[in-house]
Amino acid sequence: MVAGAGPRRPEDLTAEDREVLHRAHQRLRNTSQALEALVATDPIRGRWAPEPAPAEALQGARAELRAAYEALERRHDEIIDWDDPASDSTDGPGQPGS
Repeated sequence: MVAGAGPRRPEDLTAEDREVLHRAHQRLRNTSQALEALVATDPIRGRWAPEPAPAEALQGARAELRAAYEALERRHDEIIDWDDPASDSTDGPGQPGS
């Protein structure tokens, strides 16, 4: 990747690049679903009501979700050279939070 060349186009990615990005996105989806299973389980009428998840389980699931997101950001930075739009939302004059 040439510094300052701008983001790579999808057609410029190698099969290996695509696989690395796919795995990073899949990890984020999996960790998101694991956290959702801990906090957003619907009761089954007439059968059971979900118990609150232990604090340690929630803390671990949130930490894994955060790590998966950070790993995805790194992969995007390394492979595609995309900037994180969320990091721009609070930076600079005239932006929310400034």
